[in-house]
Amino acid sequence: MKRNCVKSIISIALTASMMCGMGFTVQAAEAEDFSVLEGKTISFMTSQSKFFDAYQTMADAIEADYGCKVDFQVVPDDQYTSMTNLKLSTGEVPDVLEQNYPSQNATMNVYEYCEDLSEESWVSRLVNPDMLKDPKDGKLYALPKESSSGYQVVYYNKALLESCGITDPEPQNYQEFLDILKTIKEKSEAAPFLQTNKDNWETQIFMTGGIPIMLGDKAGETYEKLLNNEITWSDIPEATDVLQRYIDLYTEGYVNEDNLSVGYDDAAEIMASEKAAMYLTVDQWATDFSKNHPEVELGSFVIPFGDKPVLPTGNYVQGLFVPKAGTQVDAAKAFLQVWSMPKYQDLYYAENPGYPAFNDVNGGEATACVQSIVDKYITTGNYVYELNGQLSDANGCFNDLWNFYVEAAAGEKDAESVWEDFQFVYEDYMEQQGFEAFE
Repeated sequence: MKRNCVKSIISIALTASMMCGMGFTVQAAEAEDFSVLEGKTISFMTSQSKFFDAYQTMADAIEADYGCKVDFQVVPDDQYTSMTNLKLSTGEVPDVLEQNYPSQNATMNVYEYCEDLSEESWVSRLVNPDMLKDPKDGKLYALPKESSSGYQVVYYNKALLESCGITDPEPQNYQEFLDILKTIKEKSEAAPFLQTNKDNWETQIFMTGGIPIMLGDKAGETYEKLLNNEITWSDIPEATDVLQRYIDLYTEGYVNEDNLSVGYDDAAEIMASEKAAMYLTVDQWATDFSKNHPEVELGSFVIPFGDKPVLPTGNYVQGLFVPKAGTQVDAAKAFLQVWSMPKYQDLYYAENPGYPAFNDVNGGEATACVQSIVDKYITTGNYVYELNGQLSDANGCFNDLWNFYVEAAAGEKDAESVWEDFQFVYEDYMEQQGFEAFE
């Protein structure tokens, strides 16, 4: 089936307001008949970095109330996307699976493999429904965990930076960011800039956030040309520039030497023990760190790629999908409705304060270094969406690009060869997906 590339603009609304009649909505949801769950076991597949202990707390409470067990299937991060797509294509699926949403809709081919959840009763309680609608057909294919996520921020050990004479840094341009790295290198034994390249999704954060910022007003036009095969990746000087800046961090000695052997799960201990000073990552890491290491205070800032600080963020959340090929689809949908209820969602946010997907859920007090980013950038509209989300039609081949980034970090590729090599992968993938511009 031939498909034309369509440029989509997704708007994000982050102000949660209480809906009129909300109390009635919640009571109605809780009054529904969930007897279909009695005696069932729901298989719930997720990845290592997406799974939280609070999930089991929620599951235990649901089992006590509804007699429904949850079998969590936790897959290593580096295998998760390929395993998800394999299971969907073969029909050997769990009842529920978690994935980035809606940015992974096209890669997962939710149109063929996942249930349309647009008419589920929990939809009326969503804080941010517009961001969740599929850019192609406007439908909702997953139950979201949060209202927004994926803020790409440098988190730093405040005490360590203060020992280097740096207090509450807020670099206003890229040179000021480099000056901070240089000062830490000169005055501390810690690695200035922690990178965890064992997990290539972490490696790519610098580029997926930096490239859109450098593109600025040209971003939309550039994405459209890429998707319509009118330019190559090598034709984007901003992409080469950002990747070269990333490579330079390694050649200047600002990155930890063991970057290829440590992963996301190692970062907290490295930062807490002051082996590294700063870590570019997503907001959930900071929330987890602050919970597990309350003795260490984190600060935060965004990397100013251009002439002023702008926050790169994801236009996605974590979503729970129901595969059509599941053996108990009705039970899975009922499970999602129960999972969405304030009683169980509150259990999650009691342990992981943040920004709930539902307007009747108590998100708790967000981590200070995350809340400051929301206040400075999200609520003021001073943000851009990451590259990955804007090119969701190509997401299925981005893992190869991320691997090329890791090779560049290891000194095995230069910036130009990364884009040259990826162009072949990109063209082949888009042709296989049936995009007529790539025939």
